[in-house]
Amino acid sequence: MEPLKLLIVSIRNEWQSLIVESLSAAGYIYKIKIAATKQLALQACYHDKFDLVISNCTLPDGQVSDLVSVLGNQIPCLVMAEGVCPVNADKALSILATNFYITSANKTSWLEAMETTLAKWQQNALIRLAQIDQNKQSFHEKVLARCQEELTSFNFKSEKECCVMNTLNLLTEALDVSRSYICQKVTLPDTFFGIVKTNEYRAPGVYNQDKTYLANSSSAWYPYFKRWDKLFENRQPVANLLKELPEGEQQMFQNRDIQSILAVPFFYKKQWAGFLGLEDTMNQREWTIDEIGLIQSVCTLIHEKHIQKEKPLRFETNPLQVTPAA
Repeated sequence: MEPLKLLIVSIRNEWQSLIVESLSAAGYIYKIKIAATKQLALQACYHDKFDLVISNCTLPDGQVSDLVSVLGNQIPCLVMAEGVCPVNADKALSILATNFYITSANKTSWLEAMETTLAKWQQNALIRLAQIDQNKQSFHEKVLARCQEELTSFNFKSEKECCVMNTLNLLTEALDVSRSYICQKVTLPDTFFGIVKTNEYRAPGVYNQDKTYLANSSSAWYPYFKRWDKLFENRQPVANLLKELPEGEQQMFQNRDIQSILAVPFFYKKQWAGFLGLEDTMNQREWTIDEIGLIQSVCTLIHEKHIQKEKPLRFETNPLQVTPAA
């Protein structure tokens, strides 16, 4: 069992010893961090995670309500007051507005209040998380609907490019990423095949990247390609932090200044024909199932509305010149 990590704030030594003795008597495994002030408590929570904050209602540098308002959504907080037990007139540390006390004679009477606080906070946290998930799902549904509107609104070929770029713009802003782009697999001479970036949207301040990427089984330019090819064939995305990528891939992406990458394939005649890529250059981002699902849905739209209606791409003599196959 993991030890219970407690942060005790501005509670005198004699009461600290009663808390420690009662936890030991109840069989708790615990670790305690002592903070003398509100400021030190906030610093401790910045550097470490705690299961419970036990704070004196009187702090030397501010109101306890300030501390609870900052920490209360992240950690359950139990506020205690120094006073006198009304039953036996002993000095006591009491839970505010309750009948739970710690005295020298009765060290365990407050543990029920602690356990109730932990259980109630956990229940409320689960409710909040469920609400957050619901809100994200609703938000992703709205983003997908907007993408569908964009990708079906064009009437002429000149408008198609604008609709695709608007979709990438929407994804970049809605998911708060640095780049979003579409890469397509292309036919190359001499049994080569490659990848060309056909569209890209970058957030402000994010620099440009090369448009064309060549890759085949022996290409030193793309040591990651075989792994990606296998994942895409199995309809699986690439969703990694930079530090999680194999060494060759990390070296490849270091010059792109990314912290994490998501690449989701789309298909043409049951073969993957390209991918929709997202990159975050600011944060080590863990891609959620909902985010991956959203991008997969957008890939399906891009494929249905654009890719499958066009001929496959191929390189002409100049590798920067990409045209539909004859």
